[in-house]
Amino acid sequence: MAELVSKHIAECESLEKKRYQGRAGGRNGTKGAGVNGEIKRTAMDTDLAPIDLDPDVNEGLIQLRRNDEKLDEQLDMISKGMVRLKGIAVDQSNEVKLQSVMIDQISDNMDKATEHLNDVNMKLKDTLARAGGATNILVKVILLILLLSIGAYMYKAFG
Repeated sequence: MAELVSKHIAECESLEKKRYQGRAGGRNGTKGAGVNGEIKRTAMDTDLAPIDLDPDVNEGLIQLRRNDEKLDEQLDMISKGMVRLKGIAVDQSNEVKLQSVMIDQISDNMDKATEHLNDVNMKLKDTLARAGGATNILVKVILLILLLSIGAYMYKAFG
């Protein structure tokens, strides 16, 4: 079988050489096999036995077709999987876009809250400064508690 195939290949190569020589001119300025470089034989004209009559070759061709069908089925499965993956990727992209909008809104709200907190801190700082500072207020609170304690003691002792 391998011998028959190699003979077919050799014959095809021979025909190709003749075609090339017919177009470009052979050695010594001669043309190919026919008039004006044309080859009188066609690809179907051969002295060799046809390959498809050999049962081993026929069986091999049938096996190749089966393998091609299996590959086609597997490629179809891969194609369907790729379509599913594309759908998942599109869904993930949409979800990321939605969450990006949500994060932007949260960021805006955080900026507003931070600004409000800074305003409240500034007002508290101004209030403490007008009252004489945090230390002064603390001293006044302690004195007030001390006075109330003395007053309660005297009320209980004399009262």
